[in-house]
Amino acid sequence: MRLFTKYKILFLFLFLGISNLAVAQTSDSTPLIDSLSKAYKENLNKNPQAAKKAAKEWLKESEKENIKLQAARAHYALANLANISGDYKSTISNTEKTISILRELNMENGLSACYNVLALGYKNLGEYPQAMDSFMQSLNYSKKNDDREQEAHTYQNIATLYVLQKDYKKAAENLDRAANLYRELKDDDGVLITLFNFANILKEQGDFFEARKHYQTVLDYRTQEGNKAVIAYVNINLSQMLVEEARCEEAVVSLRKTLALLKALQFNSDTAIVLNDLALCESKLGHTKEAIAYFQQALDIGQEQSLLIYNSNIYKNLSQLYQEEGNYKDALYYFQKGITTIDEQNSLDKEKYVAKIQERYETQLKEARIQLLEKEQKLSEAELQKAELTVKRQHLIRNTLIVGFILVLLSLIILRLLYIQRLRVQKELSLQQEENAKQKINQMIKDHKLSVIERYQEGQDEERARLAREIHDGIGSDLAAIKMAFEHYAENSQKEPQSKRIAEAIDNACIDVRSLSHQLHPLSFSEIGFTSFLNDFVFQISKKANIEIRTFFFPEKEIDKLPDALLADAYRIVQELTTNILKHAQATHADVQLTKHIDHLNIVIQDNGKGFQKNKKQGIGIRNIKERLQKMQGTLDIDSGSGNGTSITIDIPII
Repeated sequence: MRLFTKYKILFLFLFLGISNLAVAQTSDSTPLIDSLSKAYKENLNKNPQAAKKAAKEWLKESEKENIKLQAARAHYALANLANISGDYKSTISNTEKTISILRELNMENGLSACYNVLALGYKNLGEYPQAMDSFMQSLNYSKKNDDREQEAHTYQNIATLYVLQKDYKKAAENLDRAANLYRELKDDDGVLITLFNFANILKEQGDFFEARKHYQTVLDYRTQEGNKAVIAYVNINLSQMLVEEARCEEAVVSLRKTLALLKALQFNSDTAIVLNDLALCESKLGHTKEAIAYFQQALDIGQEQSLLIYNSNIYKNLSQLYQEEGNYKDALYYFQKGITTIDEQNSLDKEKYVAKIQERYETQLKEARIQLLEKEQKLSEAELQKAELTVKRQHLIRNTLIVGFILVLLSLIILRLLYIQRLRVQKELSLQQEENAKQKINQMIKDHKLSVIERYQEGQDEERARLAREIHDGIGSDLAAIKMAFEHYAENSQKEPQSKRIAEAIDNACIDVRSLSHQLHPLSFSEIGFTSFLNDFVFQISKKANIEIRTFFFPEKEIDKLPDALLADAYRIVQELTTNILKHAQATHADVQLTKHIDHLNIVIQDNGKGFQKNKKQGIGIRNIKERLQKMQGTLDIDSGSGNGTSITIDIPII
């Protein structure tokens, strides 16, 4: 299960004040409108519902008094509030109305802020090309009108778009541009927002320690201000880092507090994200019913807001939860729902594109018809005015027919080009769907391969255990009986050197059988200590061979506390590699070093042997180690050259 892939980072949207519309108070106003405008500003960050109520009354009063400039400002306020609360379709519609009114009034100063908010609406709906186009429009108007504050806001929001696309380098570049502009303007609030988005980049890159420091700085300032909206967004990001670190119990407590705050603010789309995260934590804690309930609440919000991408991820999480519970029927149902939701989104985008093309075609066709009508009208007037000039009239008719034919021919050519373009788009969509299907199939094959490897290794461990029992219970018992019989025989016979040698040989055979049995299937490491067992194993093999092997454990006690399953895999890997050294390396010295880090166990094995060529075909042992590491999501690095010895480094995640 996972957090929302594209929407899991909750960026601090620039809460653009209505002053950014660059339409200051004018005489075209009333005391009531001024009062409603003030109420909106005061409640924007502290009580969004009160701000929304004031903005609606503001719009109603402006339309009643027919004050278009104030209506534009009210639409802009409603767009800004919709963007904060997650109603992104309302953001787009209200911003487009604001732009329409400003163009009607021939005002350009407010267009930069409008296109900025419009781009945020498109971005949050996943329509990234339209979002980038609107951001570019915002930059053009801000530079044209030398509005450096709005330019900084735009760079800030462009950075959030790049982070959603996982292009962190471009995101950081745009944040730097925004931060420099804010510093020049001495805008501390803008610098603080930039710090928040830098924290988001660090979070996405997995640097949770530095991200928490930045988030805490932002949280301290916003808590003093009483900015509940920003406090909610910071807490969501802090909670998600706890989820990523598998600290589910702490994450549940934090997410529940954040959920209560979001519900009070009525930030619906963000509430869906928190519900999804809560469901993931509850499922990891084994609370299946609570997880399903949270997923269903998130789905209700996603369906109400028409957030198809949100719904698709939730369906997939539900499918995986039912699969883990063994309920494959519901798992298949929700998986299919997720795929269908993605297809609906793609189909909707396709219909929008086709509608735009159709609209352009009909517009061009109407223009051609108007031109034809104008030509016919001119021809009629010429016939009336110059009825006596028959020759000239015939030439005019001929020329008109030629022009009409050319216009019709051009219309047919345009129609043909549009049809070809439409076919090309349909083909590209089909190829994209096929590519998506191939990727899903490849992922399923990969998962199946990992499952086969895991079952193979489990079978291998079971076979080792069976052989160990056979050796211990069979050969070991027989050797013990032979030893007892020989001792009884030796007591009744004269003591001879040969008898002593036979007794020593039997003792050595018993020790070897016992050692072989333990190597095939060692005792639980929690009973005897993993480091002690590994030291004993290395001592036994180095004693038999002409080689010095040293072991190092950092820290020894922490390594002994690791799970038995992980230690068993680590033991098999060390056993395989040391055996390879004895068989092939021709080494006189080797080191085995195990180091426990916060999130992984590091194994380094070095020898001074003859080494080997990397391009040489690898043996079964190395392949077994790679398959075991693939199951554990570990990594293997081999540094070897002919005659220079070999150094093998292995990292195993501690889950």
